[in-house]
Amino acid sequence: MSLSYREKSLYASLVAEVVVYGPYFFLHHQNSVNKVVGMIVAIIVLQIVLQSIIAAFTRNRTTDERDRLIELRGYRAGYLMIVTLMVLGLGMLWFHAVLGRFPVHEPWVGLHFLSVFFGMLVIADITKTAAQIVSYRRAL
Repeated sequence: MSLSYREKSLYASLVAEVVVYGPYFFLHHQNSVNKVVGMIVAIIVLQIVLQSIIAAFTRNRTTDERDRLIELRGYRAGYLMIVTLMVLGLGMLWFHAVLGRFPVHEPWVGLHFLSVFFGMLVIADITKTAAQIVSYRRAL
């Protein structure tokens, strides 16, 4: 099975995202702004390294109309995911506010919001990448 440059790039992105963001979701007992910043720096460095290796060992890096359509399909899936998660999150926030269970004066609320919205962005990005990989596999 021969993968195109874009497919290799997408698989590398997916692996990098899972490796860096996976522990954040499953080991989030002590989240902090420094941890989020560290993950963002780690994903940037890991992506640069992986994409450089893939580019160095791939001869044909041209894109065509199919690649652009698959990219748009992935961005649409990611956009729909983030909109869905935002509406769901705002609905849950409203629900807790109506019930009076929203701890406005607690110091951890801001960090919790940061973690939730960062998680929404990560899930949307993984959805975008996965949708593009699925589209490439279906196109064959």
